[in-house]
Amino acid sequence: FCGRDDSSATVCTNSDVLKLLRPLLLDKVVGIQQSAALALGRLANSSANLAESIVAGDILPHVVYSMQNQNKFYKKSAALILRAVSKHSPELAQAVVDVGGLEGLQACLETFDPSVKESALWTFSVIAKQTPELAMAVVDCGAVPTIVLCVNEADLPVRRTAASAIGEICKHSPTIAQMLTATGAIPNLCKSLSSPDAKLKRHVLAALSQIAKHN
Repeated sequence: FCGRDDSSATVCTNSDVLKLLRPLLLDKVVGIQQSAALALGRLANSSANLAESIVAGDILPHVVYSMQNQNKFYKKSAALILRAVSKHSPELAQAVVDVGGLEGLQACLETFDPSVKESALWTFSVIAKQTPELAMAVVDCGAVPTIVLCVNEADLPVRRTAASAIGEICKHSPTIAQMLTATGAIPNLCKSLSSPDAKLKRHVLAALSQIAKHN
């Protein structure tokens, strides 16, 4: 209900739904934790005001803390929360960075589950696209070498999202583009040009164009 439109988002804000969901993130029952995280992600995605309330309510530290040791279902929902909050503004994306969200996402990249990796890559992309400073924060957290390697994963959605993330990170400045080039971004991207998948090639070519435009 709460994620459907602006009016229902206002109802959720006024009825303190976020305050009720916050303790459920630490519930003893794993399924309840997962459901609470998914609900928060959908709420944040539906409304900038709700995303701001999630930040103001000090919910993000709980989300990031639990990302390290939870199962794949929680990690996907946690990445959704960070992505949904970040998409609304550079300030909200910075709030995600400030609570250690990039480190939590980096841990997700080290899992074996492709859907978790894809969700984390997508969130890196959303954060990096906002400003040059946020793109540099992604570089500084040490995630770029892993993001670059994800271009050659077996899973197609992971490869597409990784290529897209590279483009979003390096689009801002020659300095950032050079940093990605130093990690082997160009040869790893070029390997995927032989793929029969049109969507992958489109993301790869877009990323390469973002690198090339600085030269």
